[in-house]
Amino acid sequence: MADSPAAAERRSAIKVIPAVDIMGGKVVRLYRGDPNRKTVYGDSPAEAARRWESEGADMLHVVDLDAALGSGRNTDAVRGVVDAVSIPVQVAGGLRTVRAAVDAAEAGADRIVVGTLAFSDKESLAALVRELGPQRVVVSADHLDGRIVTRGWQSNTGLDMIESVASLYREVGVTQYLLTSVGRDGTLQGPDMSYMGRACQVSGGIDIIASGGISHERDVAAVREAGAWGVILGRALYDGKITIPAAKRRAQRGPSADGKEEEGDPQRP
Repeated sequence: MADSPAAAERRSAIKVIPAVDIMGGKVVRLYRGDPNRKTVYGDSPAEAARRWESEGADMLHVVDLDAALGSGRNTDAVRGVVDAVSIPVQVAGGLRTVRAAVDAAEAGADRIVVGTLAFSDKESLAALVRELGPQRVVVSADHLDGRIVTRGWQSNTGLDMIESVASLYREVGVTQYLLTSVGRDGTLQGPDMSYMGRACQVSGGIDIIASGGISHERDVAAVREAGAWGVILGRALYDGKITIPAAKRRAQRGPSADGKEEEGDPQRP
């Protein structure tokens, strides 16, 4: 039997997805999600978005950190990113009701990302999937040592991440998941391959986006081989330790994907 278009796409390459995290209207990156340990990378999220699009990003992951932490919203800045590019944009941060998520979609987001809602109100999550369709709803399975954390990583639910992903797929029909290892996020220590790899093995047609700790193009190859659908580039991209073209070379599946590295490639600390 011939592969479906989705299966063929998954096998040919994984998506390279730069993150544009917004706090106080600025582009920032946090260390392990701590708002007191942030680095500011620019005053214009839209400008950052256009840069990553011009360098070949497949899509963008935009996070309203203030909304996620309950300290405000960056609605205009998020909308500015959506309007600035032609590639798909998925929007995350503080979307804790069906109405808020639908509003984000109607404002132009191609995909919306929900975490707290998904793990606190399964019925509302099911309603959201029915409203937007399973391809537009991404569940953010943020975890600390395999346990789901919510509300901007401030609340540990105690839920097992792998079991939760499998349950939401079986019971709600969620097929898109963003896995972020809180302990690795912003650290440049490499991805948490153990949990990410196990999540990619959950039976069924789910897509996993790997996030947290990516520091080198070798990490892109590693998550590709584990079966991920996409990979988020954060601090390493902003610090110049990885480029989108280099990441896209390693995102390709096939015998030429892991060819000889270019001289001078940055090494993980």
